[in-house]
Amino acid sequence: MYTKHKIYATIFNILRKLPQKNNKIALITNKNHSFEANLECIAKELEIRNNGGKDYEYNFIQKDALSLRSLYDFASSKYVFLVDNFFPLAFMNVDGMKWVQLWHGTGLFKKFGYDLINDDDKKIMEMFAPKIDLVSVSSENVIDIYARNFFVDKSKVKPLGVPRNDFFNEEHLSDDYLSDLRESFENDYPQLKGKKLVLYAPTFREDPKNNAVFDYFDIEKFISELGEEYALAIRLHPNYKNFCDEEHNIDLDELTSKYNIINFTGFKDEQKLLLLADILVADYSSIMVDYTILEKPAILFDYDLEDYLYKERGFYFDYEEMVPGKIVYNIDELIEAIREKDFRLEKMEEFLKLQFGEFKPDASKLILDYILED
Repeated sequence: MYTKHKIYATIFNILRKLPQKNNKIALITNKNHSFEANLECIAKELEIRNNGGKDYEYNFIQKDALSLRSLYDFASSKYVFLVDNFFPLAFMNVDGMKWVQLWHGTGLFKKFGYDLINDDDKKIMEMFAPKIDLVSVSSENVIDIYARNFFVDKSKVKPLGVPRNDFFNEEHLSDDYLSDLRESFENDYPQLKGKKLVLYAPTFREDPKNNAVFDYFDIEKFISELGEEYALAIRLHPNYKNFCDEEHNIDLDELTSKYNIINFTGFKDEQKLLLLADILVADYSSIMVDYTILEKPAILFDYDLEDYLYKERGFYFDYEEMVPGKIVYNIDELIEAIREKDFRLEKMEEFLKLQFGEFKPDASKLILDYILED
C-alpha cells in the first residue's frame, strides 16, 4: 500500500541532495489540470513581484508524475503550494522547505479531508500534516474545521483568503468590465444574445444513479418552459466522469448540440462564468460559496438531498436552514422558482459573513507576503 507514493518520495529525496534555490517555487497540480485557479492566481502575483524587481522562479508540477525534470524542479524548490492532499509528502524529506495548502474549495460547505478518508489514509495524513506550514482559509469562522481536516495546529491556519476570488475586485465588478465581458461571450456564444443566463453547475455524486444529473434536470422541459427568456449553460465537476457508469454516461457534445445550450465544463475561468451568470443553479458544490460574494440569485437543485446528507458527505451546518438559495427537488419546482424569482436572498448576509467575514480581494498578496517575506 502507498507503494507509488513511496517510490515518488524516494526519487524526490535523492534529488533533494542536489543544490536548492531559495527563490524557487513549485505549484502542484493534478493530471487533468483541474483545481488550478488558486495556483494560477499565485503565479500572477509572482509575476507582479518579478516585474517589480524580485526574481522568483516558479513551475507548475504535475503531482505523482515520474518525470525527472519535474521532480528536480520540485525537489530544488524552497516553497511548495498545494490545492489538494499530497500523500507522497508523508515519506519525503522536506527540511528547509515551506509548504502551503490553498485547497480547492472555499469556506464551509460539504464535508472534506480527515472527516471523510479511511483509517489507513488518516494514518498517512497524520504523517504528512506536520510538514504543512500554512493553510489559507476564507474566514476566521472556518479555522477550527480546517485545522481538524488537515490535521494541523490551529496556529498554522490563517484567514488570508482564497486566491481565485481576488478576481472579484473593483475593476472586474465595474459596469464597463461587465459590459465588455457580456459582449465577448455573446460573440463566442450567440445563444446568449438577448437572454439572461442560467448556469447549471452540479457537483459529482459517488452513487452513479444520483450522479446522472440529466436524468433529473430535464433540459428539454427547461428549454420549452424558459427558453424564450433564458439561455442555459452547464458546467460539470472535474470528477463527474469518474462516477458515471456505462448506462448513465452522456455525450456532452451531443447534448449541447441537440438543445443549443452551452457547455462550459472545460472553461478555465470559473470566476468569469459567475460574473456572467444571472442565476446559478448548483447543489452541494462550494462554487455556491464563491458565488455568494456577488450576492446574486441562486437555486439549489437537490433531487437527492436525503441520500447526500446520510449516505454521502453531509455538511458542516444545517444545510436546509442556512443556504442562501431556494432549495428545489425536481425540474418543475426549479422552473417555478425562476419564474417567480423565488431565490431566498434573505439568507445571503448571514451566509456571506460566515464564509468570508469582511471579504477583500487580496488573498494572493497576503499569502505571498506571509510565506515568502516571513
